[in-house]
Amino acid sequence: MKSLFFIGALDYPNIPQAGDAVKNRYLLTFFKEKLDTVDYVDTQRWKRDPRILLRVLWRLLFRRYANIVISTSNVSAYRLIRLTTSLPLTSRIYYFMIAGYTPVKIKQGIYKAAPFHKLERIIVEADKVAELYHEVGIDNTLRLYNFKPVYYVPDADVPHTGDKVRFVFLSRLTELKGIFHILESARRLNAEGLQGRFEIDFFGRMDADVQVRFLQECEALPNVQFRGFLQLNDVPGYRLLSEYDAMLFPTMHPTEGFPGVIADAAIAALPVIASDWSYAEEIIGDGRCGLLFPTGDNEALTDVMRRVIADRSILQPMRKRALERSHLYDVKAVLTDELIDKLGMR
Repeated sequence: MKSLFFIGALDYPNIPQAGDAVKNRYLLTFFKEKLDTVDYVDTQRWKRDPRILLRVLWRLLFRRYANIVISTSNVSAYRLIRLTTSLPLTSRIYYFMIAGYTPVKIKQGIYKAAPFHKLERIIVEADKVAELYHEVGIDNTLRLYNFKPVYYVPDADVPHTGDKVRFVFLSRLTELKGIFHILESARRLNAEGLQGRFEIDFFGRMDADVQVRFLQECEALPNVQFRGFLQLNDVPGYRLLSEYDAMLFPTMHPTEGFPGVIADAAIAALPVIASDWSYAEEIIGDGRCGLLFPTGDNEALTDVMRRVIADRSILQPMRKRALERSHLYDVKAVLTDELIDKLGMR
């Protein structure tokens, strides 16, 4: 029987806002369509509810599955991989990586390599992650870019017009995602007299520890607004996203992998102004689908935004290339029968 046990954050019954829950729901739906029997445990709140891990352990010990999929963040994934590979299971075990830091921790000696050798496949989100695994002697990887459904295809041949360049931030609102660098760049550009030439909209879930400061700083900038959460599960959401000129993504997160919002940007033909985090060159490329600047360099971010404000036309070829690349992230092109065969699940 083609059976599978899926372990990952799903955030049921809520509308998922975090990227891992969004991705995992697509994966779970895909496996349910392709395999005979699929069980799952939603690990979204495992830190607050120890019963979740007990459910995982009970299924591992008392049910038999041909396949086990682990799709959680780095720390919890490592614990689950050590657990599952230490049990006398006959299941094939797959690790769908969330973010891209695990091989770095293996190289640093924080994680042991032995459990990863026992996995059937490690599914990574960038070729560079596979290269990092290779450096520590692990080659059972398969690269699978992050994916999203394509609801809307914008016309990238039509140049954006209007008096203002419109920037958008679409991610979790935390300090490590660079939101305060964006606000500092806005202050600098406004001080240069460019206030009427651009605007910035923020969308996303806001962490409690930044809420007061972030909202106060937004309020002090007339051309910056927080607009809540943008739903990207239908045509209107992507149509709205495609109306912006560029996405701002100045992440400083050390475990950043392939954020789903980068796939969203490509689908919306939206160039990305991003920090050069570990996988940015492969996914965005400086001048290909966006513009990169040194991570944590606020002056460099300001310079790139200033360039775009001065000449928005430099983004036009990037819009076209981003839309061309978006087919690599189309869920229908990624989650296929061929993938099931590559994974050896039947």
